[in-house]
Amino acid sequence: MANATLSVVVPAFNESEYIETCIEALIAQGEYVDEIIVVDNNSSDNTSELIEKYQKSCTKVRLLNEARPGVVHARNKGFDAASGEIIGRIDADTIVGEGWAVAVHEFFERRDDFSGVTGLTYLYESPIAGLQRRWTNWRLGRAAQGAVRPVVAVPGSNMAMRRSAWLAVRGAVSDRTDIHEDIDLSLCMAHVRCAVGQISSMAAKVSGRRGVSSPRVYARYNRASKKTLEHHGVSNWKLTFLIAADSLLHAILWPLYRMYDKNSGQLSSRVFGRRQRARDLPVFS
Repeated sequence: MANATLSVVVPAFNESEYIETCIEALIAQGEYVDEIIVVDNNSSDNTSELIEKYQKSCTKVRLLNEARPGVVHARNKGFDAASGEIIGRIDADTIVGEGWAVAVHEFFERRDDFSGVTGLTYLYESPIAGLQRRWTNWRLGRAAQGAVRPVVAVPGSNMAMRRSAWLAVRGAVSDRTDIHEDIDLSLCMAHVRCAVGQISSMAAKVSGRRGVSSPRVYARYNRASKKTLEHHGVSNWKLTFLIAADSLLHAILWPLYRMYDKNSGQLSSRVFGRRQRARDLPVFS
């Protein structure tokens, strides 16, 4: 796919705190990103106004509006409207790294046997950001630098796929708002044998703001994972255990997030007692 065009879709709901940084990082990719589609999903803050500002100053930026609540509807609208031969997808709190788009182009030019790609995603605004980065890099290992690791998942925070792959699964992806749309997309791609690879050069950062959610709310969020697996008939005890373990780990780390001051990047007992507004769930489970 030499000289292929790249469209990047960003679903957004009440993202005024993050959307500018997200868009600026995409614009900084230069000529390697041809189109930036931000889909506003009924925001009640000034998200749309901020996107319009970039739309006026940069011809690459497009604002679409999706009235139906649910990230799946916003994603689908963006993917369907994308003109690129490659469709990227990130979250509004994702900050793509330098060379992100170059890595996407080089991957698809080099690997005709893959239909999708994802990269390494690091945390920011998190008390465990440093630990997570070290663990991710250790797991990757020096020997794997530059290699392609076959994976199943195309996480919505950092992924890209061939437009032909999206058209192949468009009729199969669910529009249910009580399941995870990116897991659903991943399993639909696997069903039609659209292979996905992971590369270290496609790096991005994503906010750890989900860590502020209470264990009860996060468990609800994870129940959507189980529902997605059941929807595809692939649920088993191992996957159920991993979902439960993730909920438990969140509960263990939650007090740290309650004490974490994202402005200073430090832990403070004084922050613990403050009322912190948790992020709205992206699924309605």
